[in-house]
Amino acid sequence: MKRKFDAKLWKTGNAIVITIPSSIIKKFKLNNGEYIEVTIEKDGEKKINRK
Repeated sequence: MKRKFDAKLWKTGNAIVITIPSSIIKKFKLNNGEYIEVTIEKDGEKKINRK
């Protein structure tokens, strides 16, 4: 399933954080502290998978 959304990147300490919209969090039943995999392909395609 492909789902596109805008995400804000921001710096905290030495890390860059991505903000995921609440609608995506609810749709995929993501939880605080859960590890996910974000893939950015050379052609610009991005993927998010549970770890």
